[in-house]
Amino acid sequence: MEIIQFDELELNAVEQDGPNAHWLAGFPFSSNRPGETMMESEDYTVVYNELNPGARIGKHRDAADELLIVLAGTVEAVVGSETATIDAGTLTVIPADTDHSVRNAGSETARMVGVFASAPADSTFDSEPIISDKR
Repeated sequence: MEIIQFDELELNAVEQDGPNAHWLAGFPFSSNRPGETMMESEDYTVVYNELNPGARIGKHRDAADELLIVLAGTVEAVVGSETATIDAGTLTVIPADTDHSVRNAGSETARMVGVFASAPADSTFDSEPIISDKR
């Protein structure tokens, strides 16, 4: 059995064009993604994200359904034409090929896990994210 502690992940600062589009990301099971570990999966992708208050992950769509689990904080998710506030302890399903974005709507760091039933998880962003030096 392999165990990953989220607070021990190597996280990379990521940013996009646009206001407050920056966050920390780690991909604990994907060797070709930021925040890699030595564990790989051919069946699924897991991404761990941290967003400071007001920060956001810009509009994008994923080729597979995403199970979004909010571990801490409160986020606002825009999925297609729907907007919802999602609190810690909540699981949300984001359908494949649906535009969506997430913003930290709370006053504390939001921590989230996204799980995709594919490896790698193919995503298309309106503004391609880049690894930055900001943390």
